[in-house]
Amino acid sequence: MNMFARIKQMSLRGKIVVPMVALSVLPAAGIGVFVISNMRTAMRNNAVESEAFETSARASALEEFVRAVETDLQFLSRAQMLNELASARTEGDIERVTELRSRLERELVLFSQGKRSFYQVRYIDGDGREVVRLDVEGGLARAVPVSRLQDKSDRPYVQATLKLAEGELHISPMDLNVERGRVEIPHRPVLRFGMPLFGESGERTGALVLNLNAQQILQLIEPLQEGAEAYLVDQEGTYLGYVGPSEAKRERYGLAEKRQLTEDFSASETEAILGQSAVASHFEAHDALVSFGAVELAAGEASRQWRLVITHSRAQFGAQIRRLTIYLWVIVAVVLAAVARVGMFVADALARPVVGLRQAMSQIAADRGVSVRLDESGPANEIHGLSREFQLMAKRLEQTETRLQGLHEGLAHAEKWSSIGQLTGGIARELSDPLTALKNKVLAAGDFDRDGAPAVLRAHLLDDIEQIEQALSSFSRLTRTPGPDPEVTSLANLVKSVVTLVEPEIHHRGLQLEVDAEPGVPPIKGDLDQLRQLLINLILNAADARPESERIAIEISVVMSDDTDEAVPVGAAVKVVDDGKGIPTDSLVKIWDPFFTTKQDGLGL
Repeated sequence: MNMFARIKQMSLRGKIVVPMVALSVLPAAGIGVFVISNMRTAMRNNAVESEAFETSARASALEEFVRAVETDLQFLSRAQMLNELASARTEGDIERVTELRSRLERELVLFSQGKRSFYQVRYIDGDGREVVRLDVEGGLARAVPVSRLQDKSDRPYVQATLKLAEGELHISPMDLNVERGRVEIPHRPVLRFGMPLFGESGERTGALVLNLNAQQILQLIEPLQEGAEAYLVDQEGTYLGYVGPSEAKRERYGLAEKRQLTEDFSASETEAILGQSAVASHFEAHDALVSFGAVELAAGEASRQWRLVITHSRAQFGAQIRRLTIYLWVIVAVVLAAVARVGMFVADALARPVVGLRQAMSQIAADRGVSVRLDESGPANEIHGLSREFQLMAKRLEQTETRLQGLHEGLAHAEKWSSIGQLTGGIARELSDPLTALKNKVLAAGDFDRDGAPAVLRAHLLDDIEQIEQALSSFSRLTRTPGPDPEVTSLANLVKSVVTLVEPEIHHRGLQLEVDAEPGVPPIKGDLDQLRQLLINLILNAADARPESERIAIEISVVMSDDTDEAVPVGAAVKVVDDGKGIPTDSLVKIWDPFFTTKQDGLGL
């Protein structure tokens, strides 16, 4: 109770400052904590998904590389020279064998130039002996002399390839290259692609084998982000290679060590990595984020798969998020301080001028003849006094608004008369040309009186006078109010009278008028003169639209009630139909505006 009592005893400034600062700082702090927490979670989730996507993209790049090698091998296997060389060897034609071997070596050298991933290209006969062999180093290929060719019949990849059917492909497990029965030093990881060869009559003639330098395959995984390391493992969980900054790990996770995935991951983690799903995924280990994806080596060979595993150090992976979080907290702190300062400033600014504002408003009310008795008993009544002065001001504003509304109505009346002035000007311009023509024709009537010329001129004179009457009629219809008693008439008769009037002009333009009236159309009420003028305008506008079919149709129909029980005629409708180009959209919204027209000689009435 003491706290509430002290609050009641506080000055107006204190009563405003404390709630203002609290209401400003507390919501801002809550929003800041919520935003930072959610943003941190969202950034981490996005980063994890991004890493999984990057792993999937790198795995796809390895698959595309393998598919490209398969394409190269298929292209080479279709070389006609291979069959010719096999035939020459079968026939024992030593000279032709030598010639064809040389030609085949040259073609393979040309094909292998620049392919840095190739290590060897070999043609092996049906007995497993090398017939042609190219060694490729740094993209430069050279043919191996016949004296150095080897018998590879005992190698598993040769045996497996020679057993395949036509069109099948064998991809060997990645292992260290063996030359003349010994593992090559320094170690060279090799991946072999083999395809069997068949002659034109279907006999097996040998195999074509491509050896790939697997180190070049590992380089496709690079570059990695800071703190990331990549591992390539086979389907059995044996490490095939390492990509990263550590030379010690490069040796530890190489083929020579035969290290297993289970030595670094738990059983459940190993099972997740080696699972059958080809979709990239991820999990969080105790010290790293692990993302992985499958690399399909050959379609239809489920056992020939690799797994690309990329680990991200927790310290490095979350460093950027932590830095951004610190920046956000600093920004929130600055904002909270600014909000508190602004709250205090606003509260102080509201409190100090309240008394002065009240006195000034009282003086304004007194000057306008309004007597107000103010209570000066204490700070608690200052707001009440300010409220009463606002009420007085609201009353004065209401009176001012009433006067402004009267002025607005006067302005609208003035705009109406301005429109009438525009109409009068338009009529004057409309009458100018016919009157000038009338004057010239009357003057000419005295000079040409042969062959009935005066009668013709008088006819022209009557036409011009009719145009003037029509313009004056449009003006009078616009300015007069509708009659109190509309006439009852038949819509069909009204249309018939209009057609009789305009049909000569329509025929003169090369068009036809057709009237289609439904039976049972009820009579209508309206201003007959305005209805006739409306139909005349619609028909002439249709003629101006130049319909492609040279036909203007007038359709008269019955308007039925919406009563679902018993529909009865409640009105009539008339349509003037043409197949012209129509009214542009930007003009369609303006057709009801006075004086709007798209015609050069129209008034828009």
